[in-house]
Amino acid sequence: MTEELDRIARGAVPEVLEAALARARERAVSRLADLLTDAIVAQALTGALPTAEPPRRPSPRPDDGQVLYAYGITSAGDPLPTESALTGDAPLRRVTSGELALLVSPVHPDELRVDEDDLSETGRLATLARGHDAVVRAAAETGPVLPLRFGTVVADEDAARRLLDEHGDPARERLRRIGDTREWGVKLVRLLDAPQASVAPRPEERSGVTGTEYLARRRQALAEQDSVEAAAGRAADLLLETLSPHVAESVRRGGAPGSSLLLDVAYLVAPAAEAGFLAAVADLRERLTPDALEVEVSGPWPPYSFASLEDGDA
Repeated sequence: MTEELDRIARGAVPEVLEAALARARERAVSRLADLLTDAIVAQALTGALPTAEPPRRPSPRPDDGQVLYAYGITSAGDPLPTESALTGDAPLRRVTSGELALLVSPVHPDELRVDEDDLSETGRLATLARGHDAVVRAAAETGPVLPLRFGTVVADEDAARRLLDEHGDPARERLRRIGDTREWGVKLVRLLDAPQASVAPRPEERSGVTGTEYLARRRQALAEQDSVEAAAGRAADLLLETLSPHVAESVRRGGAPGSSLLLDVAYLVAPAAEAGFLAAVADLRERLTPDALEVEVSGPWPPYSFASLEDGDA
């Protein structure tokens, strides 16, 4: 059996193997991210808001070196969420400046130390990420929120107010635009078990084949590959066009032609439009399945993908 596997491996086209491995790796990473934090922290980890200034190794002070963990920006008049802070017994509170508030809880920096190699669902990273998301979700239930990236801390309340003052105008505008909408994620994925067009015949398939026949087969394989990619491109365009009428805003987060993940888009959807949006997604899934394409939907989430305060973003 081992010799047979070796023979197959030697005869396989390297490009095909590399492509298959790349597709499998992309899908595995995506699944792991979903399991790790219930598909919500991908954007929190990469972040949208500029990270608040890190604490400047403050001199010893009465609070035993604690800093403030920052979850997101809200309107100052919104109720304080009742959710527990991500580090247990620490109380949630708001630091306000004018119409804005920063949702924070005290934390000792050592409590945020994680093993970056531990990607298990019960690991410290996953636990903290879920705690961060739980607070942001609770805040989103009482009003619009701009989530900060996971792991953001500020030195003290003065630093928190500086963050609010520096981003005051765009934060107020972004909160207004978000309103009561919620984020939904949609991915267009090429099924891994779909048949793939081989660009070139395998060595064993060349035996007894003339040069003319070989070139004809190669041209046919290339034409089939082009046809598959063209169909995938049309499917991506169809998805964007079909969902556009149901959403307030959208932002493309990833995906590329030729990869297993063809499209990854985040949508802001108003509550009244969600039924139509989800019906459109279901219709797309049914239409595209025969083309070995899968439409994946996740949500609703807080607006992680729409919290950017930089000009021209989102």
